[in-house]
This record gives sequence, structure tokens and C-alpha cells, in this order.
Amino acid sequence: MTQAKIRIRPDDLITFIAGIFIAKGMSETDARTMAEVLTWADRRGVTSHGVGRLAMYLRILDSGEMDPRAIPVVIDNAPALFTIDAKRSGGAVAMKLLMEEATRRARQFGSVMGLLRGATHTGAIGHYVWKAAEQGFVAIHLNSGPPNMAYHGARVPSLATSPIAIGVPTEQGPLVLDMATSAIANGRLQQALANGTPIPEGSALTADGEPTTDASKADLLLPLGGPKGSGLSFMIECLSSVLASNPILLNALAPGGKRRNVHNALFMLIDIGKLRPLDEFKREMSAFGQLVKELPRIDPQVEILLPGERSRLAYAASTAGVPIANGTWKKLCETAQSLGVTAPEPMA
Repeated sequence: MTQAKIRIRPDDLITFIAGIFIAKGMSETDARTMAEVLTWADRRGVTSHGVGRLAMYLRILDSGEMDPRAIPVVIDNAPALFTIDAKRSGGAVAMKLLMEEATRRARQFGSVMGLLRGATHTGAIGHYVWKAAEQGFVAIHLNSGPPNMAYHGARVPSLATSPIAIGVPTEQGPLVLDMATSAIANGRLQQALANGTPIPEGSALTADGEPTTDASKADLLLPLGGPKGSGLSFMIECLSSVLASNPILLNALAPGGKRRNVHNALFMLIDIGKLRPLDEFKREMSAFGQLVKELPRIDPQVEILLPGERSRLAYAASTAGVPIANGTWKKLCETAQSLGVTAPEPMA
């Protein structure tokens, strides 16, 4: 059953969540960066990566896995190639530096590849390609993390869900694909658990390695498309982790290896204006998208949607207030009260 929701003004929500991070020792600038990414996800309807994730962030802060005062460092590998050593900082904090550095270099050289290593949870990675596409770039983000998915044919955690996001600009705004390599994202599993709804067949295994559609018994996610999803996740680990000199899965799966909240990323930008006029590209992208939307439908009552279109509409609607589930809001307020942070009033 879907939970009832209240609405919070976007700026109020960002300030509120930032206040909680500040109370846990983070600078005001970094706290706001973290809060903006979480709020963006809720505004896009991606509640699996929204403010409901705050409890997880606080756990990794309390465990010492996230350093609230860490300052990520840029390592200059080549003119159009660099690495960010995140130093266990908040993922959004490290990604902000990665994006700034990538943008600067891409404007100069036309394209760039940046690697991120040793961050904590990076949040909704669609946020970063969306921001880049707004500035006239094609952006590609590959993300790796700890094992929470089975390799095809295995019954133990052996891969990350390794999301991939691609963003391009159009006349209507950025077009964004953001998908995990698992049959369902881990956040969607948590939503199903909270709402008491089943998950699709072929999306998870129990702790004993048996297939299940019961979210409360799901212990291990399965790859999207079987060997295709596991193969894609494996290669993302190679490109974003091994290449960055921080192999997450090699360390986690080796005898005696530990599972930690550590994330790496590969981020690529192409400055469209270096190849062709940006306005022309946007116009052709919009025309292409419109042709796809006007294709003959299997069900005339079901609209054909482009990648990220549903989320884009949700974002536009959220200017009237960000929808937050009542249960999530109650927990956030309890956390805030324990830290001496005042919660904003929901909108009438």
C-alpha cells in the first residue's frame, strides 16, 4: 500500500537536510551539496535515492566510513585525464569536485575522462549527467560499489548493481537515462519492503539462494537480463574501480575481504559545441524524441515515454512542493530533533 505524503518546499527541504549533516560535523558547503543531491532525487520521483536515504548516510558517518571533514584531491594524470581521490568524503561532495574539474578540462580539450576513487555512496548518479547536459555536454557516468548482486549463475553477493547514467541536452531540457545493472534497483527493493508489495519474478534470491518475489525475504539482487547484466556490471567494475587503482570487488571477494561502503566512478564529458552547433544538436534531439513518441502504440492509452521523461515531469511538478512519505518525514523529524535541528513546516 502506498504511503500518504506531505509536501515540503524544495529550498526548505535542502536547508533542513543540510542542517542534519552540519550537526554531524560537515561544513555548510558540503552539507548543502549532499542535501541538494538527495532532494533532487525526490523531486524527480526517484525516492529510492532521496531523503529517505539519510538514515544510511548517518550510519556510515557514525561508523567512521564517511569522513565529514574530508577534502577530496585532484590527481593530474594527463591533460584530459584525471583522478579524484575522495578520501572517504561524502559521495556527492567528491562528485561535485569531479564535475567541476571535468567541465573545466572538457571546455579546453573538447572531451575528458575523470575517475573517482574511495568515495562513499554517490547518490542518484542521474543528477550529475543532468547537470552536465544542462551545460551543453554529453555526459556518461559509470558507478561501482560493494557487492549486493549475484553474478549470473552464482548464489552469493559477487557484483555491485553498478548503475550507468547518460545525459544529453535537448530543447526541452536534459534527457537522462539512469539505470542499474540489476533487474530492480536496491532502492526499489527497499520501497517494496516498506510498502509490503511483491517484487518481480527473477529479480532477487533469498539468503539461501532461492528465487523469491517476497521483498521481506529478498537478500540478493539478480542481474538485468542474466548474463548481459552481470557482464555489464563486471566491465563497469573494471573501468571504474580497477582502472582507478581501487578495486572494490577484488578486495571484497578475496578470502577475508571486508564489505565497506565505498564507491568509485568513471565520468566522461564531450563538449558538443566543439563538434557542431549546440542549438542544432538540441533541435535534432528534440525532433528524434518526438518521432519516437509518435510511433504506433501497442496500447493507444499508454503514452510512449523517453528516458527520464517521467522524472522530468515529476521535477517540474515539484516546484509546488517535494512529496515525502509521511513515514519518512516522521523519521527525519525524529532524527532532526535528536540533533537539535528544526524541521520546516509542511505546505498546507
